[in-house]
Amino acid sequence: MLNRILGFLLALIVPFANIITFPFTGIVSYNSYVTQKEAGGFIKGVCHPDYSFDMLVDANINCVRVDIPLPYDANGNPNWFYGYFKQEAQAYAERGIKVFAVTPNPKDYLYIGLDIRREEDLPKIKEIAEFYVKDLKGLVCAYQIANEMGVDRFTAPFTMDEAAYFIGENLKAMAPLVDDELIGYNLGGFGYLNLTFRMLKYNKYCDYVGCDIYLGSFENIIKNIDTYFSMLNLVRIITQKPIILAEFGYIGYGEPKTAEEKRETLQSYGFDSEEDVRNDVDTFISRLPYNLRAEFERLYSGLSDEEKFDLLFNGEYSNHIYRELQEGTGLYGFDHTPEGQAEFYSYLIPKLRALPWCIGAVVYMWNDSSSCYVCGQTDCPVETGWGLVDGEGNPKPAYYAVQKAFEN
Repeated sequence: MLNRILGFLLALIVPFANIITFPFTGIVSYNSYVTQKEAGGFIKGVCHPDYSFDMLVDANINCVRVDIPLPYDANGNPNWFYGYFKQEAQAYAERGIKVFAVTPNPKDYLYIGLDIRREEDLPKIKEIAEFYVKDLKGLVCAYQIANEMGVDRFTAPFTMDEAAYFIGENLKAMAPLVDDELIGYNLGGFGYLNLTFRMLKYNKYCDYVGCDIYLGSFENIIKNIDTYFSMLNLVRIITQKPIILAEFGYIGYGEPKTAEEKRETLQSYGFDSEEDVRNDVDTFISRLPYNLRAEFERLYSGLSDEEKFDLLFNGEYSNHIYRELQEGTGLYGFDHTPEGQAEFYSYLIPKLRALPWCIGAVVYMWNDSSSCYVCGQTDCPVETGWGLVDGEGNPKPAYYAVQKAFEN
């Protein structure tokens, strides 16, 4: 329901956004202005790459966006995964590919005993931020502090005030140590509404604001692709910062299921209809695929049965349950097909590159996934069809569209 409300509000606001913000687009006063040139050129990136170095270079991709592991484990021993990350960053650097690094979320620090809510833990958290900058000098071109604070699965159990404090204190720790590296954070989901203004007091430590936008893929409200530019411009006006479209993409497969197909899905869980589920929500949740059940129980176990039902069938989870893209999900003129996905990039990227205050765009993602990371199902289109290449590494039409759009 929350996603639907947000979509409805955006649908009301964005037709007027360009008109409202247009007079201000040339007179924003930046606290730390970063141009495309100062950023080392327009960041032409992709999320979650593999080691297809030649194909990345051939696609004119000059930056890969990857997650940084914590440098040590709960016992204070070196984290092997951090060592692998550094080797990977070096391999990309040797081929002229920059690394856009995303630091761990505040909940990740809990696994090593550090909690931003405890004042005594703050020095150690800031020490890790400083370590990243010092240890990865010359390998990382930009840091994003945490990911999509405002999206439940990434934020919980922290409040938005705590998340903003975490981001801000990391920025403060890194700012004196960076040279050419950019530091910033990103907005996703309801972070657009409840993180943006909380972060303004940390503006002087921040070089950019990242925006994660997936219009037409998770909701069936917004239809116009130009809404991207309205949203980006609004964030720019509010934050007075250069913008990186830090995640964006378009699902390359998926369609609505018929009523009969949906009924068969519910029957596989032992229910005949959604109304049957309403009468025994917890039993239904207990029969969901493990990933989906675990996330739902971790985030929403304290909700009422009616609230749980609403989350299950009136938002993103419904797409995972039925393994579909709901009726009406998509942007005008861009089908959820490999060809429609390619047309999406061909239209959007050149317009982004023409915006002087947009210093980068990072495509989500490099390859199709074998299973959905949210629900774990192999035939769920929601998180499996985003790739520029398929699961075997073969280029899709989107690969060639991005290659051309990122040219020069």
